Amino acid sequence: MKVIILLIITLLIFTNALTDAPNAIATLVGTKVMKFKKAAKLSAVFNLIGIIIMSFVNFSVASCVSTMVNLNDGSSGYIVLISAIISVILFALIALIFGIPTSETHALVAGLTGSAIAIYGIGGVNFHEWKPIIIGLVWSIFGTFIVSICITKILKNFMKKITDRNIRKAQIISTCGMSFMHGAQDGQKFIGLLIIFICLLRKIEIPNIVNPLDYVEIIIFCAIVMAIGCSFGGKKIVENIGTDMATLNIQEGLLSDITTVTTLLIASLTRITSKYYTC
Repeated sequence: MKVIILLIITLLIFTNALTDAPNAIATLVGTKVMKFKKAAKLSAVFNLIGIIIMSFVNFSVASCVSTMVNLNDGSSGYIVLISAIISVILFALIALIFGIPTSETHALVAGLTGSAIAIYGIGGVNFHEWKPIIIGLVWSIFGTFIVSICITKILKNFMKKITDRNIRKAQIISTCGMSFMHGAQDGQKFIGLLIIFICLLRKIEIPNIVNPLDYVEIIIFCAIVMAIGCSFGGKKIVENIGTDMATLNIQEGLLSDITTVTTLLIASLTRITSKYYTC
């Protein structure tokens, strides 16, 4: 059962990279600055870098996920974990089939909470950890919307003075930043999930303060799996966001990427469990 759980967690990380990470390259592909396959490989590299570097800069997102439920009693803890993971994978695969951008992050939070309540009741959930999650939901949409307006007003006149060639180069850089921040945010969420699994495996309590140096192997493992998933991309999702949802020129694409990177960076540094949306 333990091996099966590890395999399912690995599949979850992989499906997240397939269905969520494509958001990072949607504007780059949509504005025809880079072909899909090349953009997907570029995104994979910076997702990997983002997971590793941010884990040693600020590990608070992983800590939040790993401590939001109480799973310290052996077999019941495994049941909660596997139930939550299977529900998220099904959710992600359905979204992939229909080309729907999703947040496996908040699906994971909901899955863990629902499974914990089913086994332990309300007492199995640490509701104080929900604060950054709820803030993240609001921040992901309204925070990004507000920051987008502000950044656009500040930069729109400046952008007119830059050549299209330089804007295209800047958009590649901003896409690297978005991929980096996707790894920094979503990578840590799955690292938190793996920490829960390891603590159950070792039959120890999950520490209130999680030290990344104690989980270096987990961080590297998660980074590699997510990078592999990103390299395959999610072409249908990229088309839905980058082409069908809105038609952006290269200036608008760059502004969208800068906004998203800014809001995600703020979220990561302030312990907000967020989700990025291109805007």
